[in-house]
Amino acid sequence: MMYPAQITLSFKQLINAASTGDFETKVFEDSYIEFLMQSQVYNPDRQYRTFSELKVAAPKSNSLHYKVGFAVGLHVQELGNRIPGVKDCLNRMPLPFEIYQLELIESDIQDRQQHEVAIIYTTPALTLLGLTGDRLLLAAPEQTSNSGAYDTFMLSLQPQLSVSSYKALQHEPALNGVAQLH
Repeated sequence: MMYPAQITLSFKQLINAASTGDFETKVFEDSYIEFLMQSQVYNPDRQYRTFSELKVAAPKSNSLHYKVGFAVGLHVQELGNRIPGVKDCLNRMPLPFEIYQLELIESDIQDRQQHEVAIIYTTPALTLLGLTGDRLLLAAPEQTSNSGAYDTFMLSLQPQLSVSSYKALQHEPALNGVAQLH
């Protein structure tokens, strides 16, 4: 891996019947109601109970990810483009997101406890300056480094967080104390 690089990160937030918090509860309830309503198009006789069964019987039901996603759009908008629960290492700056998508993991038309969705948030482009242990040293990409100085923040690697794109940038001198892999 070469530094600096331009990256985007994706974070997957799982929401199910055991989820707590106002945002999670609203997303759970509204996505389940929307699933019940939208799935009727592909399951008019209610012969398939689960989303998994429905996908096998009616492949076009895969569009339910997208359709159910509309039901949570206003809730996601209220987040102000900040990924819930993901902050920098100082626990101050929430990680921004640029786009999101809803993934319907499973549902059951007779048992709301089986309903589970994920919201996948994707950040705007960030500049990866290096790695220190399990932490990414990042900067906003619009910064230029004529003097070699950046306003930076560190983000710990964690479950459900992934680098979703990577582009090597022009090589700059190594930062003191930051691993440089070539």
